[in-house]
Amino acid sequence: MPPRQIQICDDDPAAALITQRGLQTLLGENYNVTVASSPNAAWLACAHGNVDLLIVDPGAGSGSASALVRAMHAFRPTTPMLVLTAYDTPGLRAKMRDLGVSYYAAKPIDFKELLPIVTAALQTVPMPNAFPSRISVYH
Repeated sequence: MPPRQIQICDDDPAAALITQRGLQTLLGENYNVTVASSPNAAWLACAHGNVDLLIVDPGAGSGSASALVRAMHAFRPTTPMLVLTAYDTPGLRAKMRDLGVSYYAAKPIDFKELLPIVTAALQTVPMPNAFPSRISVYH
């Protein structure tokens, strides 16, 4: 069985690399965690059906990342998305929920907290709301 594909789209290359390495280490060889160079590159991978989970940081008002989330919701609605952002606000949470995002977490986050969210997203099984208020699961 080929490894599951996780795509990270973050406008901060250092944050993307830390997330990629941390998840790859925790998830092991049954997963391939990669970083997209841009929202467009992430969309191309997702549009070809090569992504099992998209992790995206919409950044500080990043229209292109929000456009990616909208496109995923419209054209790849079965691909789970996790918003992992350092710009957490109630407005952003509401916007992402309205755009069809089911999983949301605020940075900084410990990988021990992030792992169950990623696992649940890959299984597309609702998670119990047993996490701090800065982590949200919409169902």
